[in-house]
Amino acid sequence: MIDPTKFTCADARPLVSAYLDDELTADRASPLRQHLMECAECRTATQSHKAQRQWFQTTPPVEVPAGFASRVARRAFQGDLGEAPFQAAEDDRVLAPVLPFVLRMTAAAALLLLVISGALRSVEIPTGGELRADDAATMTLEAALERLERLDREESALSEVRSR
Repeated sequence: MIDPTKFTCADARPLVSAYLDDELTADRASPLRQHLMECAECRTATQSHKAQRQWFQTTPPVEVPAGFASRVARRAFQGDLGEAPFQAAEDDRVLAPVLPFVLRMTAAAALLLLVISGALRSVEIPTGGELRADDAATMTLEAALERLERLDREESALSEVRSR
């Protein structure tokens, strides 16, 4: 039996798990209980350990069918790797010739998108003349309206030229 007066935290910590599982004999559990009543640090650690155990659920034991071990051993000695044999379904045989076509068309579409995006990057986008968003802070309302009217007139003139 361990002397309770010489029982230290180093002696207590390894026993906490077994204590919570009711695996300790009375001779081993008694000094641990006394130490836990006297030592707040070990008591807190034990309560934390107990709280962590509540996260895990116990599951009922799994029933193994009779003769399972012998069947597994027999198949293993016969060279069975445990993989199901591949059986092509009727749909797989029909889709097999289509797959290369789909892959080629997908690659062609990706290439087309790449070319289009490159072409769009080289095209300059009209900015609308002199009017810019950062001008709003320095521009008065009257000046902004005047610029907008001038842009409208220019756009109308361009539309007339194009319609002729």
